[in-house]
Amino acid sequence: MASGGDHPDQPRQPRNLQGLLKFAMEATQAEDAPHDSHFEPMDEERRRFLEEALKSLTMDVVKEIEKAMKTLMDPDRVEEDKADAIEIIIDFVQDIDAANDFYKVGGFVIIQPGLKSTNSDVRCGTLRLIAELAQNNPFCQEQLLQANILPQVVELLSDEPPVATQAMHAISCMVRHHESSLAAFIDMGGLECILGCIQTDNEKLRIKSSFLMSNLCTEHTAVRDEFIKLNAVERVIAAVRPSKEFEPKLETALSTLNVLTECDEGVQRCQDSSLKLKEKLELVLKLNNGKDECLEQIEYAKTLLNRCFTDDSTGTDR
Repeated sequence: MASGGDHPDQPRQPRNLQGLLKFAMEATQAEDAPHDSHFEPMDEERRRFLEEALKSLTMDVVKEIEKAMKTLMDPDRVEEDKADAIEIIIDFVQDIDAANDFYKVGGFVIIQPGLKSTNSDVRCGTLRLIAELAQNNPFCQEQLLQANILPQVVELLSDEPPVATQAMHAISCMVRHHESSLAAFIDMGGLECILGCIQTDNEKLRIKSSFLMSNLCTEHTAVRDEFIKLNAVERVIAAVRPSKEFEPKLETALSTLNVLTECDEGVQRCQDSSLKLKEKLELVLKLNNGKDECLEQIEYAKTLLNRCFTDDSTGTDR
């Protein structure tokens, strides 16, 4: 989207050194297209030149953030302008220090209205902003938790597919490596939400959900055990439907089962004959043997067969 008098094809003005480099590359891409690219280490003289050029373009970050915030808080501004304003803020807060400064200047005031916007682009943008603020940033993770943002993000998991996908990404950034946020997420039924999303037909949401589940199970055995108590194994096995073609949903299910069977209880549940997992895995191997695009799901299936259905399948923690 472009706002004001910006040309829709014109690259966004750079706000940091990385952005300046990208800006220069995009601006010259058409000229260089017929030629091969040759990237070389930047010498000190050129770096100084770029830094000086950046200084001539640099804006007052706080003023720009405040300007974007005013747009977002103005009830008379159209939703397209608000979506653009969020993108501007996202550009700034990719740096951890800038993300923390965003909180300190009162930036979080725009988050709740953004999540409640009737415009899906604004909701998506706000969720992306939350993810940028929270990722690997304990300070912002804690402030988002204290602001009670997490429950509102969880509600958006039932929104339209693009919004739901961004909501899961935001949740992942908020709860990973932050135990108090993870505890709050679990208390509000977050693990059940992840399981529900893993069973969805929304491929991107399913992948992000599986990634978060795998990460949490790997980092916290207690979380893995809790997933198993919620019948995660049985629910995921239900999604194992062998196919002659590469099937992303099947690969996600097999990958998730590999994580859940890293303990005795997970293995034992897979061995329930009524689930017919062994037959499903054998059929996966039969249907996909020799297909390069199916190599990962073949490996997952082989691992599960060996882990759960060989004579030495004791299921001990690995």
